[in-house]
Order: sequence, then C-alpha cells, then structure tokens
Amino acid sequence: MNIVLIGTIGAGKTTVGKAISEISEFKFVDTDDVASELTMIELKEAQLNYFLYSRIFCRIEPEVLEEMAGKDGLVIATGALSVSHKHSVARLRENGVIIRLQSDVETVIARAKRENRSFLVAEGESYEEAIARDYRTYLGQYSDYDYSFNVSDEESPEECAHRILECVRNGFAR
Repeated sequence: MNIVLIGTIGAGKTTVGKAISEISEFKFVDTDDVASELTMIELKEAQLNYFLYSRIFCRIEPEVLEEMAGKDGLVIATGALSVSHKHSVARLRENGVIIRLQSDVETVIARAKRENRSFLVAEGESYEEAIARDYRTYLGQYSDYDYSFNVSDEESPEECAHRILECVRNGFAR
C-alpha cells in the first residue's frame, strides 16, 4: 500500500511526506523530483517558464505517476497539478490511499515566501497575488480523495504525519 499526498503548492505535501517516512516504514518519493531527474529540468526553472512547465515538465507527470502506482510501501508527494491526470489518480488509488492536504491561502503565501518559491507573476501583479491566483484556480481540482487534513503552521509536520498514519491504519471515514 502507498500513501498519496495531493494538494495545492505549499499545502505541505513534501514536508509532511518526509515526516511520514521518518516515523514509518514508508519510503518518501516526490514526483516533482522524479520528473526533474527525467527531464533534467529543475522544478523552479520550469515554474518560471510556462513553455518548459506545460510542454515538457507536466507532460512527463502521468508517466511518473504510473510508475509510482506500480510500487508498494511509498509515501508519494505529488505535483500540485497531478490530480488533473484522472487516469493516473485512479491507478494510484488501486494500491494506495489518497490524502488531501489543505492549507488556507495565507499559510500557502507565507510558506512560499519562507521557501523562496518561484511563481509566474503577470504584469501588474504582486508575488502574493500570483500565489493567491494559482491557489484559487486549482483549489477545486482536489475533490477526489479518501481523507482530507488541514495542515497549518501551528501543528508540526510530525504531528500531522502521526494523524495521517493513524487515519490510514484505522480507516477513519472521510
């Protein structure tokens, strides 16, 4: 079985996924890192160049998701837009549980600033407005999941990891 983490950019998928891996038997994999290795394009670079991101980086994502779906014992931090690949999400569910991580837009903006994340900023738009735009644009795509967790900065990643593992092991209802 795998644990598959979905959510917006800045929701905490990588941070919480690593925490789950550290306290369990699950091995951590970030699909953005795998795609970066396969394309030899850094995610940060791809996110600043629409052509690289949409035409190259995102096109390899279904292959990466398909590969992860065939494995076992992973905690998988997916790319923020991976949920748009409905067939891949269905395949991941065959051997995994889909966990949606959710944070409010203010938390996502604070994390993006803290981590110096790259965003395409339109002319006349602030960095914060660009993040909020992307957040609102893609938020509705995260509707196909087994469990949802609010991930705030008030709770440590380890505490959230424990909550997720308890839920997965005990099969709490959505």
